[in-house]
Parts: sequence; structure tokens; C-alpha cells
Amino acid sequence: MSLRPPRLPLALLLLTLLPARLAAQSAATTDSAAITAIRETVRQYDNALRRADVAALERIWAPEFTFVNPRGERLTRADRLANVRTGRTTFDSLAPAPKEESIRVYGDVAVLTTLLTLKGRYSGKDQSGRFRALVVWVHRDGRWQQVANQLTAVAGP
Repeated sequence: MSLRPPRLPLALLLLTLLPARLAAQSAATTDSAAITAIRETVRQYDNALRRADVAALERIWAPEFTFVNPRGERLTRADRLANVRTGRTTFDSLAPAPKEESIRVYGDVAVLTTLLTLKGRYSGKDQSGRFRALVVWVHRDGRWQQVANQLTAVAGP
């Protein structure tokens, strides 16, 4: 007769608790300090785009940054920086709609969605109008950086 305690019930208990723990860890938080920092970085980003400030954009766009423009073209960080340097990407105006903004923080990752009204050019082509933006931010080396950004045109007025 064995005196060892049964292991199966303990394993079942752990398996039932694990999904609840993982769900709690993956849920978005309302980390106000992170949201405030992201909003400030977005403000700096918008200003850098308006001024074509390549040095600021180099700090904001992570090395692995990917942009999907309103035409569905995928551009790398190097592509975007080249477009800004040469004037192929310019902005006459860039106006976010604060009431449409949502920021969800997942630890060192955040997802921003917003509505923008833009007047300017992407990759040498006019892209003025209203757009939904989806931006993924990562917190590293003490600052927030964009790793992915996608703009989708909004149909209608």
C-alpha cells in the first residue's frame, strides 16, 4: 500500500486555476501613468509628423516598426523615415478626435485606437480625409515606442 498523496486531484486543481490567472494577467488595465505617458508621446509624435522631425520620429518608431498606410501598403521604419526626409510624406494638418480615443494597456504593451482627420500625403500620394488609426506601443528603455500603426479610411462624411 502506498502512502504517497494522490497527485491527480492537485494537478486538476492547478489546471482549473491556471486559466483564471492567465486571464487576469492578460486583461487590459487602466494604468493612468502609462496612459498619460502614451498621450504625451502621441502629442510629440503628431508634432514630429507636422514638422517632419526625423530625429524625433527615429526615437518614436521602434527598429521593427511596421506601418500599413491607407492604401494597404506595408512600409518599414526605414521606408517611413525616407518618405519624411524626402517630403513624400507631409502633413498640412493632423487633428485627432479625443472623444474617439481608446488606450488599453497590457503591461509593457498598449493599443491605441482613434479617429484622425488628416490633410497631407503618404508616400507621395494625397491621403487627406478621416481615418481610423490602430497603433501598437511597447514600453522599453524607459519610453513608449510604436511597433505597428495602421490607418484605414473612414467612408462618408
